[in-house]
Amino acid sequence: MATARKAFVVLSWLFVLAVAIQFLLAGLGVLGGESLEPHRQWGFIVLHLIPILMLIAAIIGRMGRTVIVLTVVLFLLVFLQPLFVDPELHPRWLRSLHVLNALFIFALGYHLAQRGHGGRGRRSDSVASKP
Repeated sequence: MATARKAFVVLSWLFVLAVAIQFLLAGLGVLGGESLEPHRQWGFIVLHLIPILMLIAAIIGRMGRTVIVLTVVLFLLVFLQPLFVDPELHPRWLRSLHVLNALFIFALGYHLAQRGHGGRGRRSDSVASKP
């Protein structure tokens, strides 16, 4: 169980780093004159995989209902992310939600990394620390 919790923390911080890399790749694609393909591929492979692994670690590590639910929400936000850039999405302003959702993804990933590392809200740790 302790190994799964440590894995959750490591995966959470890797996710935060992966989102930062995703922002860099988006900037290179939009502002740097490079292709957006690395941004698409990184997001599809890495940013979808890590939350699944985080969820498995949270369940095995008995991280608590809140962490598990927030990890599922994180995966859902990542899953929805490419839908916001669909050229067929109308009205067109809805595509701007891609950027806003990215902010939510980063914030939630950071929150989960902090929560997993700090132990806030985990009943088993607070009970174990009492005399």
